[in-house]
Amino acid sequence: MAKPFYITTPIYYVNDRPHIGHTYTTVLADVSARFHRMMGDDVAFLTGTDEHGQKVEKAATARGITPKALADEVVANYTELWKRMDITHFRFIRTTDDDHRKVVQGRFQQLLDSGDIYKSTYKGLYSVSDEAFVTEIQAKELQAQGLAHQLVELEEETYNFRLSRYETPLLEYFAAHPDFVQPDFRFNEVKRFVEGGLQDLSISRTSINWGIPVPGDEQHVVYVWFDALLNYLTGAPEGAWPPDLQIVGKDILRFHAVYWPAFLMAMGLELPKTILAHGWWLMGDDKMSKSRGNVVRPDTLLKFGNDALRFYFMRDMQVGHDRSFSLEGFMDRLNADLANGLGNLAARSITMIQKYRDGVVPDFAAQDALDRELDTQGKGLVTQFVAKAKADDFHGALDGLWIHLRALDGYIVKAEPWRLAKDEINNAKLDAVLAQLYRSLRATALLITPVMPTLAQSLWESLGIAGKVVEQSLSGFVYDAPAGFNVGDPKPLFNRIDKEAEMKAIEDTVVPMPPIAESSTEASPLDVPELRPIIDYDTFAQTDLRVGQILSAEAVPKSKKLIKMTVDLGFEQRTILGGIAAGYSPEELIGRKVVVVANLAPRALMGIESHGMLLAASDNASKPYLIAPPEDAKPGFIVK
Repeated sequence: MAKPFYITTPIYYVNDRPHIGHTYTTVLADVSARFHRMMGDDVAFLTGTDEHGQKVEKAATARGITPKALADEVVANYTELWKRMDITHFRFIRTTDDDHRKVVQGRFQQLLDSGDIYKSTYKGLYSVSDEAFVTEIQAKELQAQGLAHQLVELEEETYNFRLSRYETPLLEYFAAHPDFVQPDFRFNEVKRFVEGGLQDLSISRTSINWGIPVPGDEQHVVYVWFDALLNYLTGAPEGAWPPDLQIVGKDILRFHAVYWPAFLMAMGLELPKTILAHGWWLMGDDKMSKSRGNVVRPDTLLKFGNDALRFYFMRDMQVGHDRSFSLEGFMDRLNADLANGLGNLAARSITMIQKYRDGVVPDFAAQDALDRELDTQGKGLVTQFVAKAKADDFHGALDGLWIHLRALDGYIVKAEPWRLAKDEINNAKLDAVLAQLYRSLRATALLITPVMPTLAQSLWESLGIAGKVVEQSLSGFVYDAPAGFNVGDPKPLFNRIDKEAEMKAIEDTVVPMPPIAESSTEASPLDVPELRPIIDYDTFAQTDLRVGQILSAEAVPKSKKLIKMTVDLGFEQRTILGGIAAGYSPEELIGRKVVVVANLAPRALMGIESHGMLLAASDNASKPYLIAPPEDAKPGFIVK
């Protein structure tokens, strides 16, 4: 029995609802899975969620619920979205699953017995966002990115993995497997990191409880990345190891291309064949981020259809590189390629076959050089598309296909079939044109199936072909095979979007990043009030600023601006109303650290007593930006 083609996505951390970054990764994996099925492979496609760690524990505590309850709540968003989008994974794995717990503890014990894991005391910098101890080099990288505030000094007893032992084996493996990480420039980043020297890696924590206990030493929980990476082992079907394709974002490539293969080497297991690192979807020049308020949710885009979103992802993102997102660009792409492009071409071609040949596809016999050129191009279409898709370059595969479709539009303009139909002397040439259009559209329906399965089926049926296109074989396709069926009525493949109307309808859904001003000798003026009257130090010193943590938040009925929050000040909890709805939803405020004016007299707003004020920055035109203390500052700390 042949080994299944094993594809994985990263497992998504349960600190937020899925955004288009998560969705893109999963769609890329699903397109690859569908493609390989049409190539005849037995595909195993795994996705899921990463549910342990400090951030989940803290967020759950802030809400007064268990970490598992919080995880269940967030996981439902993923499972429902993947079902809605018809994602074809065979399992949705969770790191809270019983079989995963057993795998993690068993593999931890294996490496403890072999000496690859040892116990010691670690003192150093810890990245709150990555939930990982960092080296001096990594700390400098975070500082250069303006993320130094996420680093805290920690000292605790820990189990360590002997990562340093695998520095040379990793470099030797990289040299022997030049396709291990794709694209090449990402692989070069990984190599340089390993060549800079590897230090042993802390893989347990004692300061948190939410995780898988270390076997035999339950005051320790297994470090979230050791736990998370082993999901690929837990979820692997029998006979599927090693993974053929592991898709990750570039921000977690180091964990997957350095730590993960080192763990597997220590366990005596084969390494994945290819780790594919994709770039980020950006708003302007910035990565989408919940804290920045520039996240695009899938629901905003799915109103145009599942296939439309899948097509846009594959058509516009060149794997490995970042790509800026805009709603205008999204709609322009769909209008140009699906409505005006493929949709219009298919409708015109099928209508002409019905009108001029009563729906019967004629035999093909090239009449001139243009016919022969298009025929040669069409015959190479599937081969070229498949070669690109095998290399996980669906952007390039679709680009080549749309070049051919545009050539067909030009072919129609030059051949003028409506003129040919006026005189029987032109029958042979008209037959050539109609047959050529049919064959190319039939190939197109097949090739777009992994990307747009529903639209492909509509085109397949319009061409008069029986059965399901998803069940066809890409490897056995014959471009110039006889039609066998009369064409049907052309079904509308994609309706043109009224961009202006849609932008008005969804303009409040996405909060774009403010444009970056071009450099100039004079600073751009800010739209802010004039400076208030000068006060002396003694007057200012009466203001008591405290760190607070938001425990709950809800919109205030009949108010567009106010959000009602319960804020923990360490010594007491208070109700505070803030006019921040333009910048934050109630859901994303929960667990957030804020700075509070704690000695402000209570006042009534909308019939609710508010005792305190949150500090935020803005000008007269922008949304509010809450002032955030460092992550390790505790509620009640004095801000001075």
